[in-house]
Parts: sequence; C-alpha cells; structure tokens
Amino acid sequence: MDGGPARSGGSVVSHRRSYAPPASEHPNVTLLRDGYTAFAKGDIDFIRGLLADQVVHRVPGRGPLCGEYRTPEEILGFYVRLFELSGGTFRTEPYAVMADDANGVALVQTYAERPGKVLDSRAVDVFRLDHGRITEIRTLAEDQYTDDDFWS
Repeated sequence: MDGGPARSGGSVVSHRRSYAPPASEHPNVTLLRDGYTAFAKGDIDFIRGLLADQVVHRVPGRGPLCGEYRTPEEILGFYVRLFELSGGTFRTEPYAVMADDANGVALVQTYAERPGKVLDSRAVDVFRLDHGRITEIRTLAEDQYTDDDFWS
C-alpha cells in the first residue's frame, strides 16, 4: 500500500499520518526556535541573552565570513555583517529543530541576495547548550563552495 487515500464504501479514507507536535517539547527546542524568531526580527538584545559569555560560533570554509567568532559581541557583529553584505535580504528559516539538555540541531533554509547573485540553500546549525544558554554554534553549509562564492 502506498499510504495514499483508499476508497471505502464510497468515501475516501486517508492512511497518511499528519504531524502532530508533542504535547510539550524540550525547553531547548523552544529556546532555539525563539532564537530564530528573534533573528528574523533583528532582536539583538534577545539573541544576546541566549549567548553564554564564553560562546563560540564556528563557520567553516574559505569565504570572507568564515572563521571563529568567540564572544557574543563578535557573533552579533557577524550577524550584522550578513545583513549588510546582503542588503538586508539574508534570512535563515528552520524547518526542523531538535534538542536535548546539552545539544541542539536546526536544519535551516538560507536565502540572501547580492548584486548578480542569489543564495538559496540549506545548512545545519549545531548547538551546544548549558543551562538555557548557547555555548557553541557550528554552521555547516550544504554546499560550502557555493556559500563561499556567494559571500566573496
């Protein structure tokens, strides 16, 4: 059976299951979702509150934005730079977020425009968390070469 609708007595019966979120999700899932919402709104103060004082954001690759950002201020500066270089078009939207007490992962769709270039790709953001604060972020682009070229 393919999981599609079946006919039963003249009516259509669906065998597909729809996604129903759990009655309650892990608090770190909520924390990460709220962080992406704040990022989309440009709420720097909220994002700053999520970052531990000893935080690092690692962005692998060879592009001009790749490297390690080791303080909340450096990380926030990196985010501002993404918006500046893309003329305010940069956005990252999670389509799946998972987390436990110490780790989190967000699968994200990223989009940005620059003169003559469009970035529309996926990435994975991997988090380490400690008592409701982010201590580490690793952003892994689906196609690092395309990502590096776009920001160069």
